[in-house]
Amino acid sequence: MRRYALALLLAACTPVPSPPAPPTGPHTPRWAFEPWISKDISTGPDTYDFVDGFRARDIPVHVVVLDSPWETNYHTFVPNPSRYPEFPRLVADMKARDVRVVLWMTQMLNESSFDAEVGGDRYAGPSPNYGFAKREGYFVNEGALETWWKGQGAAIDFFNPTAVAWWRAQQNELLDLGIAGWKLDFGESYITRLPMKTAAGEKTLQEYSEAYYRDFLEHGRERRGREEFLTMVRPYDKSYLFEGRFFARPEDAPVAWVGDNRRDWVGLEDALDHMFRSARAGYVMLGSDIGGYLDIDDVNMSIRVPFSQTNFVRWVALGAMTPFMQLHGRGNLTPWTVSERADETVAIYRYWAKLHHQLVPFFYSTAEEAWAGAPVPMQPVGELADWTHDYRYVLGDAFLVAPILDDTGVRDVALPAGARWVDWWSNAVHEGGTTLTAYDSTDRSRIPLFVKEGAVLPLEVDDDSTSLGTTASAGRLTVLAWPSTTATKFVLHDTDDAKTELTTARDATSSTVSLSRSTRPTVWRVFLEGRGVTSVEGLRQVNSRAELDAAEDVWWRDGVFVWARTSTGTTKVTLQH
Repeated sequence: MRRYALALLLAACTPVPSPPAPPTGPHTPRWAFEPWISKDISTGPDTYDFVDGFRARDIPVHVVVLDSPWETNYHTFVPNPSRYPEFPRLVADMKARDVRVVLWMTQMLNESSFDAEVGGDRYAGPSPNYGFAKREGYFVNEGALETWWKGQGAAIDFFNPTAVAWWRAQQNELLDLGIAGWKLDFGESYITRLPMKTAAGEKTLQEYSEAYYRDFLEHGRERRGREEFLTMVRPYDKSYLFEGRFFARPEDAPVAWVGDNRRDWVGLEDALDHMFRSARAGYVMLGSDIGGYLDIDDVNMSIRVPFSQTNFVRWVALGAMTPFMQLHGRGNLTPWTVSERADETVAIYRYWAKLHHQLVPFFYSTAEEAWAGAPVPMQPVGELADWTHDYRYVLGDAFLVAPILDDTGVRDVALPAGARWVDWWSNAVHEGGTTLTAYDSTDRSRIPLFVKEGAVLPLEVDDDSTSLGTTASAGRLTVLAWPSTTATKFVLHDTDDAKTELTTARDATSSTVSLSRSTRPTVWRVFLEGRGVTSVEGLRQVNSRAELDAAEDVWWRDGVFVWARTSTGTTKVTLQH
């Protein structure tokens, strides 16, 4: 027990490493917008195989979550050496692969622990730090035990400064090792004695929840800096037998995921409902567990939910077109181990993960603007009463996403008024305010996806996997534009932490796309909508993709698009019609 008493002394005496002083305020690091993967139960060797399995199939992965169980008990903050041998090496090896490690955690400290799931761990006696915390009065409700899904334990009192200092000190070894964040689960929902007694008087469950999520985020950022640390928390959630509510405050939710959904169409709509409610409440970085987490119903656990490849790949597309893209499920699925059409599943997953990866500049920039007061990236179409069996949303004021919600692959798509919309797949242009009846998306690799006329988007493209560039695009900024007669603008938050304005407009004789500054070579892809083009100002015309990729300051027409490739310093392309 001396170890846990010593934690307080270390907290007071050990200087915190001094990361660069970044801007303050709400923020989600750029790397968090890359694709994530997670398993319900894993090991060290399995984690290597998991990450390398995606990489071997050319599917981008940049974050891996180690869910429960990973500790020696709940919650020691000590990796289980039999499950994760050489844990420091694992974190370092993942970082060398450009993959960050996030660890699951709650605010409960157990007197007795168990893992009911197949493959879980067994624990003898209380968590080693439980007795010290009990004696020192570090729990709410005077240490009253609560039963939750990992055992019986008491809840840390985040209104007790001494308890908080002790709790934080135990995190430091892992933070200093380089873990990138905590996946904070909703253990506080199992506190039944309400209002709860704390060192600061009686507190509601909501007050306690907000303090819990805020404390983990604050300490991690203080220790590691906001560019290298985040927390993954629940925004709005209604699952199991709990009433729906919001958990962390929006400003304390750098990543907000809606979890514990069934792996079927019921679960998909449930996830959309929770994301939509959260978006309306101001949560910025939203996503769900691709394919759903539960293989049972969360209320009637006698109901088994079979796996469906069709539902899974539709959810992959949805996940890619939300700011937060993560694969996670109780079945520990990977695209290549699904029971149906595995090769097709891998190809579909690769396309959407690549597209999500390429859209990171778009996602990050829209999120940064939202943190500064602009609308959040996901904007549900209609009001709550209109959402059921529809769930269309506008993403970053650029995309209209119409999720597929059943096995047919066919749905009506009402296009929002006030703009024209370009079909992502066919490039057909449709007037806003009209409805595309029985839109056919029976191709499981696609969902109804449209781009708003006037959109101008930044991408990072390094291959030809999505047809938005080639390997020759690597290292360049790619700009996609669908010019409108009304000038439009996108604010890019670039990798140098400065802003670049992307603008586009057209008139009867020309279309123009411009940057407020140019810091590197650029690839431009400009939609023509059947208009002719006689020249591109200042650029030389070439006759093939190969010629375009091999030269600078050239342009090429490819169907309904003009491509241009320019050197550093070029801030504008003007197409003469």
